[in-house]
Amino acid sequence: MDALISVIVPVYNAEKYLDKCIQSIINQKYSNLEIILVDDGSEDNSLNLCKKYSESDERIKLIHKINGGVSTARNIGIEMAKGDFIAFVDSDDFIDENMYYNMMKKASEYECDVVMCDCYKIDNDKKEVFTHDIRAGFYDKEQLYNDYFNKLLMLDSINYPPTISNWVMLIRKDIIKNYNLKYKEGIRFSEDLLFGSQVMYYAGSFYYLKEECYYNYIKNSTSVTNTYYEDKWEEFIKLYNEIRLFFEDRIDYDFNQQIYYCLLFFLYNSINNVIFSNKGFIEKNKDIKSILKNNKVIEMFRNIDISKLNICKKQAIITKIYKSRIGIILYIIYMNNKKY
Repeated sequence: MDALISVIVPVYNAEKYLDKCIQSIINQKYSNLEIILVDDGSEDNSLNLCKKYSESDERIKLIHKINGGVSTARNIGIEMAKGDFIAFVDSDDFIDENMYYNMMKKASEYECDVVMCDCYKIDNDKKEVFTHDIRAGFYDKEQLYNDYFNKLLMLDSINYPPTISNWVMLIRKDIIKNYNLKYKEGIRFSEDLLFGSQVMYYAGSFYYLKEECYYNYIKNSTSVTNTYYEDKWEEFIKLYNEIRLFFEDRIDYDFNQQIYYCLLFFLYNSINNVIFSNKGFIEKNKDIKSILKNNKVIEMFRNIDISKLNICKKQAIITKIYKSRIGIILYIIYMNNKKY
């Protein structure tokens, strides 16, 4: 169990969390690490903190670049990585001291391409286990095809797949290198989705440490996920096009239904982004109808059966409203009243 792990940490204005994050990595029980800190043009004291750590621990390498987003930062880290395995940690999170030791034990024992654990999601004083509806343990390639590929991109509950959280994955670098996998730059939302799904598509073996929570995800109200963005739908369409480009014509497995489910997820997210914005009622109605009239959305609704989705009755009704584009005004009124 002597493989080198390259831990890539994109850093942007994270001075509040950075000490705890880096300390949790350098104090790992598994010490054969290469720690790559990529400062993405921070405007606070993050860069100085990174310099301090890089000067005190020879395992730490520091890269400073102009701001380009988390995808560019991770890609630079991947290019620099010399490890046998690659892992990611977000700079506002922290990890358990046993994380990489326990994951490498499984990687070595089963000769795995990918090992995944679970995480805690922490919101102030609230801490909850975040796990996935797949079985624990080892998967060979045949088991991945039979038991995992039906949820590789999106679940039928219209929720993200297990590997959306790239930071709970330990990935053999050959998978990334041999297939030239990179994060799609210029996409600000759910960039992990495509990368994680591509890794799992090519993986020959996988081990899931179910309910073993070694990663601590800190809910950050100022993160991209929790902030209103004017162009969120356009960003999601970029990602949808990339997902389609890669997965639509695969001859070994039919991913088309999951591809449509991805678009439905992006639709839900984008419409909620509009509804909970500070825009006026007329503008909200206009923006939502513009999304629903998109040709890709119309095609998606023609190709999915809402009754077969694993969603609650209320969500099914909302989805039917979106499909028919009837009752949008009443729905906006209802959601606005609920907001206040």
